[in-house]
Amino acid sequence: MTRASAHSRNPKPAHHRQTGRRRYALVAAALLVTGAATACASNSTGTANANCDTTPYDAAITAYTSGDVIGKGPYGETSVPATSIELTDAEVTQIRAMNSTAAVVMHFSGDSWSNAQVEALKAEFDRLGIRIVAQTDAQADPAKQFSDIETALSARPNIIVSIPSLDPVALAPAYRKAADAGVKIVFMENPAENFQPGQDYVSVVATDNYGAGVLGAHQLAKALCGRGEVGVIHHGAQAPTNVLREQGFTETIAKDYPDIDIVENKGLLGPDWKGEGNSNVNAWLTKHPQLGGVWCFFDAPCEGAIDAARASGRDSLAVTTVDLGNNVAIDMAQNGFVAGIAAAQPYDQGTVEAKLAAYALLGKPAPAFVELPSLPVTRDNLVDSWKSLYHSDAPSDLQQALDSGR
Repeated sequence: MTRASAHSRNPKPAHHRQTGRRRYALVAAALLVTGAATACASNSTGTANANCDTTPYDAAITAYTSGDVIGKGPYGETSVPATSIELTDAEVTQIRAMNSTAAVVMHFSGDSWSNAQVEALKAEFDRLGIRIVAQTDAQADPAKQFSDIETALSARPNIIVSIPSLDPVALAPAYRKAADAGVKIVFMENPAENFQPGQDYVSVVATDNYGAGVLGAHQLAKALCGRGEVGVIHHGAQAPTNVLREQGFTETIAKDYPDIDIVENKGLLGPDWKGEGNSNVNAWLTKHPQLGGVWCFFDAPCEGAIDAARASGRDSLAVTTVDLGNNVAIDMAQNGFVAGIAAAQPYDQGTVEAKLAAYALLGKPAPAFVELPSLPVTRDNLVDSWKSLYHSDAPSDLQQALDSGR
């Protein structure tokens, strides 16, 4: 299977292979090879049994990592690789002399993805001499995020970096106030409704969200050896980033795995992602005794799915998810229920967002849409993946879980 065939609605032209994309493909391929050797030998509750020929599933995953990103921008833009966003030493000096300020307005925080984004933004803004004057956490409440944007504006920042995925329509008027005030806006994942690049905002920096869903589908199919019943947990807010992840998963299952049936599909709105995941999967396990797997749009609901499986006495339930969170990583390390993770690259994403904000301050032309591919994570490449994604060593509890699960 080729990358284009996985998402035929938006195939990339064959010549559009960026050097930055090759770099990420090489990283992903290296991580994949690390985990391939022992995949079939594992007796994990979340991985394929030794009798399953995993060759076609591994080939599908490799096809993703070696091709172009699948997604396009909100207006059909071809994505630009993150590695192409750079500032010269002279530009950094110029930015530092401006004494600019920034606000970081998050949808929620406390998860590994959000933490890494904010950490990277702080580090890069500090390098650029840009002072953060406001940092907010909406706790998955669109009304609070609307208020947070207004609060951030009262600090008179030159820059706002924010993610409007809770409700791009409802939040648009608040972002409009910022744009009308001359604030340079860089969006994470998707823009506010009816905002235009280069006019209302600087750029969008996103994960290949459709590709993350595609990866999760192949990983779950591998764990189930291509057949069985599965449930889907998606984000109830219909923002592009959320819709694309779900579409990537469900369309790949429908196209490539006819013997896998999606028997449940539930949208969650938070903020108790883990609790909602737990209650839904608990009900599914009762309703569908043969349920073989669950896919989640990010890691927190899958923590609840794992708890539900344990509480029900299940000794097998394959779980795949997006984002390399600490708890799902530990479960995978312990040969638990997590069969695969399609990991975003939040630290690199945050660094690029800060650089693009600097582009705007300099008057330097910025691409409308920058996208980073998802990377496949298995138990055998957990430590290397963590270092690559978070620019830090794996936590001690994760390393201990790996050691104890061998």
